[in-house]
Order: sequence, then structure tokens, then C-alpha cells
Amino acid sequence: MSRIFPLSFVAIMLIIIVLPVLLARSCRHPASERPRAAERTPIASPAGKISIRVFNHLSEQLVEMELEEYLVGVVAAEMPASFALEALKAQAVVARTYTVNKMRSFGGKGCSRNPGADICTDPAFCQAWESEEQSLAKWPAADARQYLDKLRRAVAQTAGKVVLHNGQTIDAVFHSNCGGHTENSEDVWLSAKAYLRGKPCPYCANTRWSQTEHIYTGAQFARQILPYVQAIPVSSAGRPLLGPAVRSSTGRVSQLSVAGENVSGRDFRGALQLPSTNFTWRFEGEQVVFTVRGHGHGVGLCQYGADGMARAGKTAGEIIDFYYTDVTVKSLQR
Repeated sequence: MSRIFPLSFVAIMLIIIVLPVLLARSCRHPASERPRAAERTPIASPAGKISIRVFNHLSEQLVEMELEEYLVGVVAAEMPASFALEALKAQAVVARTYTVNKMRSFGGKGCSRNPGADICTDPAFCQAWESEEQSLAKWPAADARQYLDKLRRAVAQTAGKVVLHNGQTIDAVFHSNCGGHTENSEDVWLSAKAYLRGKPCPYCANTRWSQTEHIYTGAQFARQILPYVQAIPVSSAGRPLLGPAVRSSTGRVSQLSVAGENVSGRDFRGALQLPSTNFTWRFEGEQVVFTVRGHGHGVGLCQYGADGMARAGKTAGEIIDFYYTDVTVKSLQR
């Protein structure tokens, strides 16, 4: 009996202490299910290593980085990482083309606002860019690493690819949402480009920015539009004084009358911070309600449309062919 008691005591202690530990370990996720680190394999380009000088408008620093690594930050800043991979690949090719067009080493003029820089990170003048740290901080923690991996794949799988028209890289402009129809370049800027032709786009329907409403009181309207007109732009009752509008073939406002004076659609959009120039309005008492279709200038690649095409099974090449007329995608030549 004296030997049985100690053995029984040891067995009970094993059940109480050791068994729960073993069970807890067995319930943990296997190593394959644990969050993995983002892929950091350097992105190689068929054109070889290409350096670019980038002016960071936030830090006011001029930095040099490799073109393909720079593009990861551009795609992260310019397109939601939740978009389909083929849409992100199309954005990578377009952003690369836009960048190469500005690079001095490829005959570009560089960034006009920052001497010595090929390009800057201010989207008002060049195209947006953000660091990896900024990208990881803005994404949901559970998605951050897989988003970064997807962006790097989008750039790596298109490395060195650019869009050409008649053998020359195009002015690869893009925007967020065309509101159902892209725009001809001459209806937004001065020059007509054969590859920037407007066309119906059903792929961005029922997405963010497809149609939005923006409400202003008479006082708000007057305060924001007054710098563009000489007369007070509201009636004595406070109602905005809006007259006829001149529109492009796609419905975007190129010019309209405000208090009897002509204001360009671009200036009007900027003054009221409307998403696009494709707008109509109605009055509700002393308020004016603008119904706006799309977001951005409407020329070239429609980003939400690209995502819609990708989810419909289209490839990056097919997306680019749809939004740019008579173009080819080829590897960059130095």
C-alpha cells in the first residue's frame, strides 16, 4: 500500500498539470497557418536596374530608389489594395508608363516643380506614392501583409512593361471613377491624343463615386465661388445664381454661368470640391444640391472600372486595351 499511494499521487498530478499543457499546445494553429512575413524578394526588371530620383513632398527630401520598388508605393497609394490582382497589375503598367515619360534618363523633363527630381509624390502634380510603413499602417492589421504581397506581385508580374502608341510611351493618365463614360483628352486639357478617346464604361457602375450628392447653403456656395466671379453669386434671398452650362459629349461641364459670368467647369469643381465636372443641380429652398457622377478628370484608365473588369475575368492587358485606344504593352527598352 505504501508504494501505491505515491504512484497514484504522481498520476493525478500529471493529469492536473501536464495534460492541460499538452492540450493547449495541440489547439494552437500549425505553423503554416500563422501570419507570414511579407514577400521581400527584390523585383527584377527585364530592362535591368533602373534608378529614379523622387522628391517626397511631405518630408521635402530628394531620394533615389529603384523604379520597380518605387512603383509598389505608387500602386499602394493610387489604388485600393482590396482590388483584384489584374486591376492592380494594370495600374502598375500604367503607373510605370507615366513615370518613364517623366524620367530624364528616358528623355523626360522631370518634375517641373522640383529641380533635380524625376517625379514627386504630390498627386496634384505627379502621382501619389507612400512608403511601406505608411501602407501597412493604413490597412487593417489582419490584411496588411497579404495586401503588401499582392501589390508586390502586381509589380513583379508586370516588371518592365509599358504602354506604347506608335512605338512611343503614352501619357498614361488615370482617374478613380469615370461615372459611366471616359472622356476625350481635349475636352479636359488642350491637346487631343489619339489613344485617349472617351468610351462608355459599364464596369464602374454601382461602386463608390458612381453617383454622389453634395449640398450647399446659399452662404456656403457664395463663400466658395466668390473668388471666381465679380458679382455676388446669390440672389437677395440667398439662392445660388446658376445659369446654363456648356457640356462635353459625355455630359461633363466645360463652362457654366454663375451670376451672369462664365466659369470653367474645372474651376467650378475645384471651388466647391466636387468629385468631378459631370454634375447636375437642383434647388431645395435656399440650398443647392449637386448630383455628381464619377470622381476625377475621366480621361484614360478608370480605376473602379478596371477592378470591375478584373472581377469579370479580364486580364491586365485587356483592361489597358479597353481604356486606351490602339496601344500595345511591351517591355521597356533602354
